[in-house]
Amino acid sequence: MICTVIVRRLKPGTYDDFRKAWEPKVWPTGMLKNWLARNDDDPDVVASVTLLDLDESGLDALRDNPEWVNAEVERLQLIGEFEEELVTSGFFRVVEEHGPAATTA
Repeated sequence: MICTVIVRRLKPGTYDDFRKAWEPKVWPTGMLKNWLARNDDDPDVVASVTLLDLDESGLDALRDNPEWVNAEVERLQLIGEFEEELVTSGFFRVVEEHGPAATTA
């Protein structure tokens, strides 16, 4: 399982335009969940978190997929118009999963 985390500071007042540009034309292979969140204290700071059902070889295959790579380059160029700062960005291998115990009725 792979998780991506990207935090951006947007130019003030550009969230709606950013949101339109952010929507992928080609969704990543293996994507299970995708969240877009805004900071309560500063709504121009946004975080996107994506959960991918991929192992290392699946991630390499995604990075080698020209359709996804080209679409992602185009998407990032569009996003760049509304981005003031890329705070952090990375791929992370999920090593543990936690949550409340399942209950039965």
